[in-house]
Amino acid sequence: MNLSLFDLHCDTALEMLRNKQSFFQNTLAVSLQKASVYQRYVQVMAHWTPYRLGDEEGWELVQKMLQNLKNDPAITEGKAVIQSVCPDRDHSPTLFLAVEDARILANRLERVDTLFESGIRILTPLWKGESCIGGSHDTEKGLTEFGKAALERAVALGMILDISHASVASAEDIFAIAKKYGRPVIASHSNAYDICPVSRNLRREQIRELIASDGIIGINLYKNFLKPNGNATLEDTLAHIEYFLEMGAEQYLALGCDMDGCDLPPDVPNIAALPHLAELMQRQGYGDELIREIFYENAYRFAKKHFKT
Repeated sequence: MNLSLFDLHCDTALEMLRNKQSFFQNTLAVSLQKASVYQRYVQVMAHWTPYRLGDEEGWELVQKMLQNLKNDPAITEGKAVIQSVCPDRDHSPTLFLAVEDARILANRLERVDTLFESGIRILTPLWKGESCIGGSHDTEKGLTEFGKAALERAVALGMILDISHASVASAEDIFAIAKKYGRPVIASHSNAYDICPVSRNLRREQIRELIASDGIIGINLYKNFLKPNGNATLEDTLAHIEYFLEMGAEQYLALGCDMDGCDLPPDVPNIAALPHLAELMQRQGYGDELIREIFYENAYRFAKKHFKT
């Protein structure tokens, strides 16, 4: 089957900077060369900063990552393009930019505008613990007053908010902000809590809210989010996919693989191996049309509708 791929989350930008490797060809899990197995390829490039760094250090690192990616030969030579609105189908490979963990705003509201002007279109506000934004998945805290103001500003500018890594309370606050502006919410790289009950995965009511908001859900390939004991293979993604489908997410389900940011199943070491998932789905009776929807079409349709500025 001819496949296209729209992946909602990878941490490759940090690894490119750390390891001084290019996007076109590298030893990482994500590269243009590895993605050449796909007819069309769209990648959301998250810009994440290690939690050990202070907020200001994180802000500086994100600026370096952004500059490094924009100066990469794959971009400057036109092998891939960075976009802020969804391109026509024949314009590929395409990158969208995201920031993961908005603690780097460091209580400075004007930084939201700076990120937007830099091309950031997806904002994952939280990652771990408590920050100036609010409580992450490992807490019971909601958004702070600054967090609410920052996310309102982000939505007003045109960013998409992402509840991956948010606490239940913070996710509720995020849904409320997005609803106020008539905007969708996504979970770029999260699985089903009922299948693997870790705090990073989505509760049933959150899945309903994501669908109601016209959002999108990206299946995460991190082994510990696929199976409770962490001893996961690619086959363990099927239980999560089936769960989301049973909840009516057929038009809202995509891939958010979290490559270059997590411990992957041994049978999918990099982005070039993802067609193995399509083959596995075919063997389990999933139709080609549904497989193409999950691999590309649902996320493309979402981006076409909601990435407008």
